[in-house]
Amino acid sequence: ASDRVLAAMSPEASEKAEKFLNKMGVQVFKSTRVESYDGKSIKTDKLDLVSSTLIWAAGVQGSPVNGIDASKITRAQRIEVNQFNEVQGLDGVFAIGDVAHLENEAFPKGHPMLAQVAMQQGILLAKNLLKKNQGKEMTPFTYMDLGSMATIGRNKAVVDLPKWKFQGGFAWFVWMGVHVIQLIGFRNKLLVLINWTYNYFRYARDVRLIIRPFVRKSSDSPKPS
Repeated sequence: ASDRVLAAMSPEASEKAEKFLNKMGVQVFKSTRVESYDGKSIKTDKLDLVSSTLIWAAGVQGSPVNGIDASKITRAQRIEVNQFNEVQGLDGVFAIGDVAHLENEAFPKGHPMLAQVAMQQGILLAKNLLKKNQGKEMTPFTYMDLGSMATIGRNKAVVDLPKWKFQGGFAWFVWMGVHVIQLIGFRNKLLVLINWTYNYFRYARDVRLIIRPFVRKSSDSPKPS
């Protein structure tokens, strides 16, 4: 629906990511919003596409718990919180991560749904809970942007760091390295590194086959319009 891919990243990353996709044979429709899908055709606000297969990967939304005032639920089902990640109007109730909607001057539409945001909020909340129990003043949340990365395919990635932006094969290896480092335990790091290295040189894709064989009945096949 946005006017560019990876809208949360820099224009350079968006442009390069779209070029990667085009070279891979992907047709990219921008500024186009999906309105409905009936199992046979995808209706958008600009054109209709005939397809019996639809993979939806357009982001996530929160899952607010019962008892939260509906007026405190914002777009994407996120809960309004104050600067301490405390739910608006509820003392001692906190929300962090994708479900939390915290607006400030730097993020007028709320913080991005990224792992780094949730991790930083979690660390600060743990400290603030201790302060709250001790009767001390809590510290407001300030997000420190460490950068964003996205992978498009083999040797194709984009990286936005606070001071540097780069794309391509090197960015792809940086993306993999960061994900390996963040894994818990040396054994997990080693196994993932070995598997990725094997897959890279052997072009192995067998472990990614997670679908079962399926033959659609002729009566269910979509008919071209």
